[in-house]
Amino acid sequence: MIYQPADYQVSINRISYQTTLYDGTPITASGIVYLPSQLTETKKAYPLLSFQHPTAYSNAEAPSGTNFASPSFSYPLYFATHGYIVACPDYIGYGITDKIPHDYEYRQSLANATVDMLLATKEFLAQKSLTWAGKVFLAGYSEGGYATLSAQKLLENTYSTEFQLAGSSCGAGPYAMPAFFDYLTKKQTSGGVANYLYIWEVLSYDRIYALNKPISYYFKSPYAEQITQSIDNARSITASFDQLCTDQFKADVLNPSSSFRKALNDNDLTNWSTQTPTQLIHSQQDEIIPFLTSLQTYTAMKQQGSSKLSLVALATGFHVPTEVIFMRRSLNWFEQLKNK
Repeated sequence: MIYQPADYQVSINRISYQTTLYDGTPITASGIVYLPSQLTETKKAYPLLSFQHPTAYSNAEAPSGTNFASPSFSYPLYFATHGYIVACPDYIGYGITDKIPHDYEYRQSLANATVDMLLATKEFLAQKSLTWAGKVFLAGYSEGGYATLSAQKLLENTYSTEFQLAGSSCGAGPYAMPAFFDYLTKKQTSGGVANYLYIWEVLSYDRIYALNKPISYYFKSPYAEQITQSIDNARSITASFDQLCTDQFKADVLNPSSSFRKALNDNDLTNWSTQTPTQLIHSQQDEIIPFLTSLQTYTAMKQQGSSKLSLVALATGFHVPTEVIFMRRSLNWFEQLKNK
């Protein structure tokens, strides 16, 4: 499929690549690569941008699920029409892996799927004899923000010779995972779809870390029965998340030796430093992912020597609408970094 917005032509390519499940099992995953070209210039070398999508509630919302036969606005297309080759991993659980449960907010799976997609994109560009600028940018919001920082850590620790990271923009992700759940099990939350997300993460960790607890271990009656019947029922639970949780689960969240707290610690992204220009963008009014996750991550990573890390604290804006501001600010910042 080819779009032709303004003076750009953008080809959209579905690729498959090898990555691994959380237990190390090899699997073929999928993603989309957007290739821009300016009609007024030929053979221009564009930088590569890895775009990590936010929470997808169905396969149709993942990059590969887009109906490309009906051209419409998307954030990857937004970046591509500003001169970026855009790689979009579906993540495990979407695209050609949609029969497998998605490992929701699981650091290792998101990082592997993203980095392996970047490696595959690099190979794809070589196969097509396309020259690119060599610089790599990372961007993602919500779960995509968490995936972005997870992938950035893996890239810096393991693939620093493969990729030249030029900038990373992370929006409203739960990077400080233990602090995130401390908040969820103590404070008033918005209910509804937020409960769906938090419950999804709890049950994902229970599966991934083989905790093998019944739903009634985590959640009180009648909520446990509703969730057991279908996790979709969580959308209609309007009570604050802390009111759903059993006392034992709340104690586990705070107990350093509990299996669930260890799972939270394993998914924490505060205990490292980066020298990549990185910005954390988050609204202080966010009702789904509290601002404290970005604030604590910024504070901890600064203390560990992340000299090029910045925190963009937006005074207002709920979670979903702020995504638009995040994309615009990310592009403006990447444009500044692109020529450095």
